[in-house]
Amino acid sequence: MKNYFKSTNLFALLLCSTILFVSCSKDDDIEEPIVEILPPIVLDCDYFSEDRVLENDPMRPVDFIITCWTRIEGSLKVEPGVVIAFENNAGMLVDLDNKIFEITGTANEPVILTGTSPQNGYWRGIFLTEAHNPNNIIEHTVIEYAGSQAFTSSYEGSLALRGVSGTPPQALTLNHVEIRNGGSIGLDYHGITTNATVSTSNLTITGNQGVPVRVSAAMAHIFDNTSSYAGNASDFFNITTSYYEIEDQTVSWKKLDVPYLVDGRVHIKEDGHLTIEAGVEMEFKSGAYLQPYGFLPPYNLSLKIMGTAAAPVHLRAHNGTNWGGIMFGFTQENNIIDHAIIENAKGDYPVGNIQNTGAIYMHASPALTVSNTTFKDLQNCAFYGSTSDPFENLTVTNITFDNVGQEFCEE
Repeated sequence: MKNYFKSTNLFALLLCSTILFVSCSKDDDIEEPIVEILPPIVLDCDYFSEDRVLENDPMRPVDFIITCWTRIEGSLKVEPGVVIAFENNAGMLVDLDNKIFEITGTANEPVILTGTSPQNGYWRGIFLTEAHNPNNIIEHTVIEYAGSQAFTSSYEGSLALRGVSGTPPQALTLNHVEIRNGGSIGLDYHGITTNATVSTSNLTITGNQGVPVRVSAAMAHIFDNTSSYAGNASDFFNITTSYYEIEDQTVSWKKLDVPYLVDGRVHIKEDGHLTIEAGVEMEFKSGAYLQPYGFLPPYNLSLKIMGTAAAPVHLRAHNGTNWGGIMFGFTQENNIIDHAIIENAKGDYPVGNIQNTGAIYMHASPALTVSNTTFKDLQNCAFYGSTSDPFENLTVTNITFDNVGQEFCEE
């Protein structure tokens, strides 16, 4: 394994051509062999127009330098221990169609993608635009000092995977990847849809000058607590307004080491089932809300907020003042809110131009059980019922109201 990354000598070595080291024994009578440290290989901008394999050379502290925004059009395999340094604003535009993109280090010999200068946001990063091979992988890899500028008007970060509609879907596995010291967000997955073949595990995203992750509500479940997202300028797991519908899927949002930040509407609709697990913390922007709401019989959809006494689920306003709330409609599935804290919800739901109602809005007598839950700092109602007998299928047990305008209201 190349150990030089543990010191700052790497960036000095980038400026050198060939350096010779000679060391002697204690008795100064036996000279050890001369060790030749070779300079990096500078790759042409069109180098990746054909299939390539990048191999580790133990005599090169830095194996390769990329000087430009290079397009990856041939299959690419980067082997364990390879170090690639990127010049300012250089990076990789991955346009492979069904060819393979494979960066595979090991625990002892990670692949390092770095800048020629150790500055946050020095090089541009990696943007996968057409990457459809189901075996695409980045594993045991460090991506550092990227994010110098956005990839497009929509995508940014040290690593981004573009969303595509239709087929073939995008595909990428991330495992044991560290994204650190970037100039913007860490990982941009906000355009990824449910047809994509993507997975993540054992990520470390830290030291970046934005949020660690941007992702759609439809795909937030692919991130879990095997990963760490803390230590960034904005420590929130950001759920964006793109692909906000959870439909034809059963998913869970897991407790992370940072809060979720929801930008807008999250709509749980036909055959969609979302569980928010114990200990999850969620902050909502002022126009954001959860909407378990069906439109077609048999209204097979559900929201389960499953806290515990030791690890309640906490839903609150990002601005400390107001967010929408939870808008239930028609669903007759087993909707549950247990051991939760719901605060600052104003009862504003832009989808129906509904304002100043309740933290829990109930339309058409949805089935809901709420237990061991605290409603806190609500300027309007805790429960607001719309249509006749709105609370007919509501069961409440051990509810606490703390600084609440009204407890139960009907239209």
